[in-house]
Amino acid sequence: LAFFNNSLVCPDGWMASLHSCWYPVENRVTWTAASQFCSEHTWGGVRGRLLDAKTAVERSFVAPPSSGSDASYFSYFHTGLKRNASNNQWVWGDGTQPEVGAFYMGRPAPNCAALDTFTGAMVDVTCGLQLKFICQIDKYIGERLGSNWMNFNVEYFS
Repeated sequence: LAFFNNSLVCPDGWMASLHSCWYPVENRVTWTAASQFCSEHTWGGVRGRLLDAKTAVERSFVAPPSSGSDASYFSYFHTGLKRNASNNQWVWGDGTQPEVGAFYMGRPAPNCAALDTFTGAMVDVTCGLQLKFICQIDKYIGERLGSNWMNFNVEYFS
């Protein structure tokens, strides 16, 4: 794909996407458990985080195909977008705010956001909802650091 820069590498077993590396996790957990799982892993000195799918292009990488046998498949994934309790503003895991009007965040109660892969939209959900998730880490310029990133602690899934 034209979006990928081959000089940027990802940890073994991760998929390259635009400017970052993604690791989808099929286990369903709460937003807090997913965020902790991702943040406990570093690669090249960079801490992992929940997916920051800020643009329609990034969200389309997670969306299912629009035709064929998998066209009816859809799911929700926790993302790094969460409402800041102190000021009631939505903020991504990297500290940036989402574009105004880019998401369906109407209700006051839910404080976390999920990606609806059927529509490609971000929707607000309760943080205790158990969903699949995708970890993200910035790509590293240089040689691979080995597979030590993949030594995940699976206690969150028991």
